Amino acid sequence: MSGESVKAQHQALGMTEKKYDPEKHTRHPDAQWFPYAGLGLFIHWGLSSVEGKYDLSWGMIANTPWDASGNGKNKITPDEYWKKSEVFKPRFFEPLRILSAAKAAGCTYAVMTSMHHDGYTMWPSKTGDFGVQTFLPGRDLLGEFIAACRELDLKTGIYYSPPDWYFDRHYMSFNYRSRELGRPYMDSSWRKSDQYPEIPEEHLRRANRIYHERIRELLTNYGKIDLLWLDGGGTDDSIADLAHELQPGIVLNRRSCPGDFDSTECTLPETRFTGWFETPHCWQNLVNNANQWGYFKNAGYKPAHWMLEQLILLRRWGGNLLINVSPDGDGRITDNGFEEMAKSAEWMKQYRNSVIGTLPGEDTAVPMTVSADGKKVFFFFLKDNQNNRVEWHTGGRKITSVREMSGTYPVPAEISAGVLKIDFNYQGSDAMPKVVEVNLL
Repeated sequence: MSGESVKAQHQALGMTEKKYDPEKHTRHPDAQWFPYAGLGLFIHWGLSSVEGKYDLSWGMIANTPWDASGNGKNKITPDEYWKKSEVFKPRFFEPLRILSAAKAAGCTYAVMTSMHHDGYTMWPSKTGDFGVQTFLPGRDLLGEFIAACRELDLKTGIYYSPPDWYFDRHYMSFNYRSRELGRPYMDSSWRKSDQYPEIPEEHLRRANRIYHERIRELLTNYGKIDLLWLDGGGTDDSIADLAHELQPGIVLNRRSCPGDFDSTECTLPETRFTGWFETPHCWQNLVNNANQWGYFKNAGYKPAHWMLEQLILLRRWGGNLLINVSPDGDGRITDNGFEEMAKSAEWMKQYRNSVIGTLPGEDTAVPMTVSADGKKVFFFFLKDNQNNRVEWHTGGRKITSVREMSGTYPVPAEISAGVLKIDFNYQGSDAMPKVVEVNLL
């Protein structure tokens, strides 16, 4: 998903991100893990995975500009989409296997969709009947995910979408931004009309009550929750107060209420930021390199070195990467997804300490991070980086050693007049980043 596509989706949701104040993030001691976390796993999953032919939720919105090249072939009416609830039977959902691979790949936290815009609840909510409580009796897919996080000692996050298109189905138009763009109203069968139904005030009040009730369920039914990831469209700032009342140490994003960290989506920040930061990005992509949040049958996973480079470029300024994977309708990640996670895991065996638990570095010629105790600095050499020469002023500190962390590559380095000079240029087919560790006194 391109930056323009992300912007278009946010416009369709009516999303106005809350202004982020880096001085006002939570100071609760249980929340201070976040800026050191480095890498998280995002799991987008829902009814669209049954066929793997259209976007999660967005596949039911007609005439979206980012799908123009597909001529509507990857679209489905809302009524047909919601019928997938009758055949969504994830027989092989193994969150422990997925999260074990993710943890080995470097992830320290994980976030899963509890409900996307389509309105299907992945936990047995008492607020309605459209979810696992009706179609998968006895299953709690979100609960299974949370239990696996606990077993693996991963910080646990829940994604929730304030917009609920199933609840709003009798009043909303399923034609992309039809009011703003002067297009016809389209109902859940895509029948067109020039008349828009009037939304009763009681419907709006009930929607807000359900929103609060669901957040209360999510933050009271599962013990400690470390992160609540609200998608756009919500306008009730009191949700932040409710979340902190129920989970005092929770971390919140800033889309639907005042949050604790800034963010970009599917694109890295262009300038150094202040405060806590996260970029959610898609590991899975289609053949045309379009990012996708939900499962697509014809999609593969970008190579591990790409994911690690995104992580490194965020960690140099202290940000986290929340990388998304997408189970299929049976609950499985593709073999390709596991293969790329395994490649990341091999890299992490040597280099984990350079990106997890670190502090931001200086703006040097190559990305740089600093260990939390300040006794090590790390320089990252990426295969496509044309400049692999570093000149770093030590600030008068004594350097005790300079080494490539795997011990495989020699490091041409010299120290003169308080300046460390490294000219490191590795050759070969290995595209994985290399890291030079500098130990200081």
